[in-house]
Amino acid sequence: MRALRLIACCLPLAVAACGQDGAALRQARDALATGLPEPYFEDLVIEAVLVEGDALVQLVRSPEGRAEATRQHPRFQELREAEQEALVDLCAVPAIAPLVATDARLVRRFVDREGGVFFEVEMPAGDCADASAG
Repeated sequence: MRALRLIACCLPLAVAACGQDGAALRQARDALATGLPEPYFEDLVIEAVLVEGDALVQLVRSPEGRAEATRQHPRFQELREAEQEALVDLCAVPAIAPLVATDARLVRRFVDREGGVFFEVEMPAGDCADASAG
């Protein structure tokens, strides 16, 4: 019985927190989507910003590359690691600040012209607090 009361008490708080995270994600998405598409690096373009569950996803498209062939390149892992390190740059974007206190994840998904996924990089938005402190 005690467990049921605890669930009944805490469930509305959990749902409210999810709603707040969702609202913060949607606000960040809307702010980041303004002015898209925009150049990212060389021929890559940030095409869209999406909310997928607890993730804010930047969709970065390569109009020339092909995901499957690129994944076979001997230096592919270096590229992925460099993009993982570069993800922290999102922390400097003002629209990300409200996500730092949530369970949100920041994701960049790199796709080819046909939607094939090269790779994704991600980090918890809360890591931005550590990035700004360091």
